[in-house]
Amino acid sequence: MHPWKRLLRLLRPDRTDIRLVIAFAVAIGLLNLTVPIVTMAVVNTVAFGTLIQQLIVLCLGLLVALTIAGVLILLQYLLVEYIQRRIFIRVASELSYKLPRVDLKAFDHRYGPELVNRFFDVLTVQKSSAVLLLDGVSLLLQIGIGMVLLAVYHQLLLGFNMLLLGALAFWVVVLGRGAVRTAIRESVAKYRVAGWMEEIARHPVAFKLAGGPRMAWERAEALTREYLEARKQHFRILLRQFAFLVLLYIVINVALLALGGTLVIQGQLTLGELVAAEIVINLILATFLKIIKYVEAYYDILAAMDKLGQLQDLPSESLTGEHHVAHSKGASVTLHSVSFTYSGQKWPALQQLSLSISPGERVAIVGPNGAGKSTLADVLYGLRTPQSGWVEIDGVDIRSLRPDSLREHVALVKGVEIIEGTVLDNLRMGREEISLMQIHEILAKVGMLDTIMAFPDGLHTMLWGDGKPLSLGQASRLMLARAMLGEPRLLIIDEALDHLDEQFRDMTLATLLGPDTPWTLIVITHSEAVARQCDRVITLLPPARSSPREVQSRAG
Repeated sequence: MHPWKRLLRLLRPDRTDIRLVIAFAVAIGLLNLTVPIVTMAVVNTVAFGTLIQQLIVLCLGLLVALTIAGVLILLQYLLVEYIQRRIFIRVASELSYKLPRVDLKAFDHRYGPELVNRFFDVLTVQKSSAVLLLDGVSLLLQIGIGMVLLAVYHQLLLGFNMLLLGALAFWVVVLGRGAVRTAIRESVAKYRVAGWMEEIARHPVAFKLAGGPRMAWERAEALTREYLEARKQHFRILLRQFAFLVLLYIVINVALLALGGTLVIQGQLTLGELVAAEIVINLILATFLKIIKYVEAYYDILAAMDKLGQLQDLPSESLTGEHHVAHSKGASVTLHSVSFTYSGQKWPALQQLSLSISPGERVAIVGPNGAGKSTLADVLYGLRTPQSGWVEIDGVDIRSLRPDSLREHVALVKGVEIIEGTVLDNLRMGREEISLMQIHEILAKVGMLDTIMAFPDGLHTMLWGDGKPLSLGQASRLMLARAMLGEPRLLIIDEALDHLDEQFRDMTLATLLGPDTPWTLIVITHSEAVARQCDRVITLLPPARSSPREVQSRAG
């Protein structure tokens, strides 16, 4: 979608307020016309030596008109502020709704946090739209009203207006060609620099290696050069537009003075009309010189909409389908010839994989790296859709289920995903029905209760994105506690137990494998000690070693 269409769609809910802003701008422009009109009247009054009372009336009229204009300017400013707030709210609400539902394949070749940096372009949209609505509209109206006023003075000045309009059209269509494209290119280069800075901050240890600082500097320099080149191309267009406006300012000022002076000498124009016309044309031309700032803001807002569009266009999971209503303890799982290949990969991650897991069964999935174990976890959780074959949970094809309904029954523990918030926030994750008693019980079962309560703020201790102040093992146990609190009917653990000390691993396993637990358990692990405690062990081998996929199963 073109950035202009995106902008119109974003501003559509504010169209009533935008119309009011434009109406106020028209009224302000008309009221400001009193300045040249009163000036002309004062000049004529003084020239003909009329009474002082007439001068007082003119000044009072000007005072009233400008006071009303001032009030309208304040109201206009207030309306634009409300529009800016609503723009931020709409974009933030849309993305906070969309991002949890984004299809995982959208992040296969892009780093999600870096991509989400585009959200900050909403500030550009806010500020640029405010500038264009407050000043840009007013300036365009000043030009239009000024041209009408010039045409009233003399018919020759009407031709002058046509010349101005033609020059303006040439300025926009011809001299502005390619400006939006170069503005977008500049924005892309800017985010590449920001992305590299984020990459440096994300891997502080790696960049402390012997050649790390040099690599950081050299890549930053190369990306900065790309940005400067993109900025140079964009500025070249802005410069030629501005140079044309300066030339127009000089030529038209001289031409109007010559034409106006000739008309006064010939008696076709009064001295007051000439002075007023000079004031009007100087206002118009001064406005022309200021337009470049607002045109650049317009280019920036379109480039910002292009960046926000990258987030808005992220593919979402389907929200259609049936609700899964089974409530028995433990879910059954069946895979029918499931195959999955990542985009751009030669070998499939899963190939013709078939297996069946009974309700309440405890199964370990083992195998070498690259065997597709984590991909299997993603498929079972509904994060990825097989290219062929299908998966059944409780005898229901998960493709026919709503993803949110499926995940009310299935939980996946995959890596450490700590949100910036309290321990309580990280455990509940929006599930306010989970009681503090349940939280205390589950923390005790994974050996985390004493650790958490030892913090000065207990459950209200703030955690940061990297898990601090918790260690990696403690954060992993917190992830397991989070999943178990939801009492899922299918619990999938992707190597989360492998990071735990033997003492805490055995304690957590005792909870996971307990006879009263409500789930079917699938544990992906490299630990033989973990696998031995499961009912069954399934070994996956990479497609490069077996075609079709070889599945070995043995009793635990």
